Amino acid sequence: MDSDFQVSCAQVRLYLLSQDKVPWVTLQYLISEVNYGGRVTDDKDVRLISAVLSQYFSASIFQDDFCFAGLADYRLPKEGTLEDVRAFVGALPIDEDPRIFGLHPNALITAQFNQARSFLETVVSVQPRISSGGSGKKPEDIVADMGEEFSKNIPDAVKVRPGVAHPETYKTIAGGGIVSIGVFHGQEYERLVKMIGVIKRSLTMLGKALKGIVLMSSDMEEMYNAFLQQKVPSNWQKVAYPCMKPLNSWVSDFICRIHFLTSWLTQGPPKSFWISAFFFPQGFMTAALQLHARKTKIPIDELDFHPRPSNEMDPENLKEAAQVGVNIHGLFLQGCGWHFSEKRLRESDQGVLFVGMPVIQLYPEMVAQIPKMILDNNLYRCPMYKTSERKGTLSTTGHSTNFVKYFALGQPEEDPNHWTTRGVALLCMLDD
Repeated sequence: MDSDFQVSCAQVRLYLLSQDKVPWVTLQYLISEVNYGGRVTDDKDVRLISAVLSQYFSASIFQDDFCFAGLADYRLPKEGTLEDVRAFVGALPIDEDPRIFGLHPNALITAQFNQARSFLETVVSVQPRISSGGSGKKPEDIVADMGEEFSKNIPDAVKVRPGVAHPETYKTIAGGGIVSIGVFHGQEYERLVKMIGVIKRSLTMLGKALKGIVLMSSDMEEMYNAFLQQKVPSNWQKVAYPCMKPLNSWVSDFICRIHFLTSWLTQGPPKSFWISAFFFPQGFMTAALQLHARKTKIPIDELDFHPRPSNEMDPENLKEAAQVGVNIHGLFLQGCGWHFSEKRLRESDQGVLFVGMPVIQLYPEMVAQIPKMILDNNLYRCPMYKTSERKGTLSTTGHSTNFVKYFALGQPEEDPNHWTTRGVALLCMLDD
């Protein structure tokens, strides 16, 4: 709000008049963490505000050759009259360079893509649903064909019964219980079976409604329109995981998830786990951490995973599972590139918006040691999200339901704020 800006200006003036030296740290904290950050509920947004303002609250701005983001067009105006300042402001570029906000030029591609997609979705939503003449298919025929194709391609759930599950999948531990990671698989597989049932039944009902056998209800009509617009129907979304993919890609991704969890059921735990396939990735990490806690007799609340990226892109090439912790794959980097040989972040290549990450070993470390490891190695605490939307509802943990956890990744010898303003994050899946 404008009142936040006015209060911040008053505080800057107050501190400059009352102290001999400029209190950079104090001003940075008051304005980014209190005035603006106090209105923000997501701690990732507070960190971004602080990173953006850090380039303004710095002694380097008094240097004669200083310019923001290293761009010659964005210098501070020299001391002069009000008319001189107005002339300076009037000479600033009309179209802002993404770099002035700390973003990579690729961010402009993302913004234009999102704008075009929003425009096309609006056009499609108001397009009349009329029957095609000549040789073109009618809308109801298109939907019927899609429904039949989906029903044929989506496999039925494998029933969990004696002799089907691999001995290692639901391996028992001392005391008669099931190993924690097996409990997690059971929960995920139960959600998957429910989801398959809802989708199969709705496809059957839609096919009957199109043939006139049953009444076309409001749910079936919404599903019909969603198919024509390549959107996931709302009755599917209610039982599904967060996903931004269009309908055909969504179904293909769903089939891959079925195969992965079914393979885990019948063939045992894989060498590397497809982290993107889970409804609740946080639960997987907790279950995997509990395995190490039971093995080492260390309380689980004193442990956390620290990522160790490998050079292997294809999990099928792994010779064995991780001896300590677990291997995961399926993540993507947005906002930067990845230096595979040095295993660290680097600037994005022009036009490359996403980079696939290699297999990552989640190695258990003591919670008390991780902050020191991050500081000593100058690591970037990279947030990990389920989708590129990066938003969800605020959960009881204080985090968004779309947020998974922070992964500390290697970076060049520079301020981690650079990657924060770049918007660097790990994503479990892409939108296409």
